[in-house]
Amino acid sequence: MGRIETDLKLSCLVHDLNNVFQTLVEAADLLSTDPRWAGLSAAILRSVERGKNLTASLQHAGAHADPGAAQLETVLADAISFVEDSLMSGRGPKISFHCDMDPGIELQRSWAWERVLINLFSNAVRAMPNGGTIHVEARRLDAGFEIAVRDEGPGIAPEILPDIFKPHVSTRGSGLGLHIVDTIVRQEDGSVRAGNRPDGGAEFVITLPAPVSARPAVA
Repeated sequence: MGRIETDLKLSCLVHDLNNVFQTLVEAADLLSTDPRWAGLSAAILRSVERGKNLTASLQHAGAHADPGAAQLETVLADAISFVEDSLMSGRGPKISFHCDMDPGIELQRSWAWERVLINLFSNAVRAMPNGGTIHVEARRLDAGFEIAVRDEGPGIAPEILPDIFKPHVSTRGSGLGLHIVDTIVRQEDGSVRAGNRPDGGAEFVITLPAPVSARPAVA
């Protein structure tokens, strides 16, 4: 009975969220009729689409098969687009991205990885109230690959660095973003570490094993 009630609550939540999304779509459509707000309308529609995909991922949580594999370049582009949309109002800092990565890296559960990057990027934006560059680097390793996200902010305060991935540990925001990052990375048998760059700013380095399908066969 408990499982049925839980499933019903989730279905009702998704239903109610879809009603909210529909209202936003109608508002975006109205804005699109005025050329001055066409860009904002497009940003709202992209955010609605992301919201719909997130609710769909909730419904499929716990499923063993995930059809959402994607190239890192695609996941990265979507995450950057989200950050740029969030800053479109012009009230946020001027943020740019510098990306340097090995081609052909594939991620399973692409929507989960987009959440990882968005949370890391959002953390970097808050750390740079006067603007700056977010640096993203991805490299293949012998047994997997590594993704690094670095900012140009003041770095992580030493007193919270050991607990940075615990929930509600933060000097900004809710303190849940990095906990979500750590949780998703661990679900993929990876690890994430946080630190401060010698020349200033924070860095987060994710290390992941190669997907099973990409590992060499054992003789």
